[in-house]
Amino acid sequence: MHDGYGQERRRFSVVTEPAATVSTRLIHRRDGPALEWIEARPAGEPRGAPLLFLHGAFGGAWMWQEIFLPHLARRGRRAAALSLRGHGGSEGAGALRTTSLGDYLDDLRLGLAQWREPPVVVGHSLGGLLAQRLIGQAAMRGLVLLASLPPDGLSLVGSRIALTDAGFWVEALAGSLLPGREPAVALARHWLFSEGLPVARAQAYAARMSSESPFALAEAHWPAFPLSAAFAGLPALVMGGADDRMIWPATTWRTALYHGAEHRTVPAIAHFLQLDHGAEGVARQILDWLDARGL
Repeated sequence: MHDGYGQERRRFSVVTEPAATVSTRLIHRRDGPALEWIEARPAGEPRGAPLLFLHGAFGGAWMWQEIFLPHLARRGRRAAALSLRGHGGSEGAGALRTTSLGDYLDDLRLGLAQWREPPVVVGHSLGGLLAQRLIGQAAMRGLVLLASLPPDGLSLVGSRIALTDAGFWVEALAGSLLPGREPAVALARHWLFSEGLPVARAQAYAARMSSESPFALAEAHWPAFPLSAAFAGLPALVMGGADDRMIWPATTWRTALYHGAEHRTVPAIAHFLQLDHGAEGVARQILDWLDARGL
């Protein structure tokens, strides 16, 4: 079709994405607290391996429900997020102060068992360290580490933060040691999110963060080098934010080299890649990486 000036007129159609179904339930067990499980399923036939998302310290499954779970489900992926004991909607808050990394690893194993086939595990921050420690011990199709603690945990990262960002270190310590104390709103705004995220959203996210186990954080300072993903034949991707003040790009590069993984630094984004400005772009990069490897 042409207009009066001889220029071709093109018709554009609006493409709507299929809806995703998101549900929440508790995983009950005899030997531990029930865990929150948030799952998103595509409207049509799912494709590829299922995805299991694991949050970091002070977090919960809600961090993945905001953007990642529905975004990936609309693109045909089965995806679920687990809240570790004492976090999000899971039970166990009363015993959080004495919860260990071993307890969290048991929670992750329970989450893995919810899928009928090995999933791709996507771990953020402390959740990434937990995922690394199960390499070679639990069946996974792939591993994606977002702003993850390195294989040696907090041993070097914690010392560097105490020296370069004392305010962050003190506030995080208070959030785990003081009864009823949760991470301050200012902490999330200044250290954990980029300038591109509206202040109101950063404050809302910070208000949903919970306390953390001081015992587990202390354990995370003791190096316990996991099996390399490359040695286990596990496809791996490591991503970090260029503006992350906690996990620097140099740290994510070191993690990628250890695991023989692909590495990507996302510009203009900070520690919470799943919530920050540009989070959908991060989800698309993960999806592209999965598709390229047939996962």
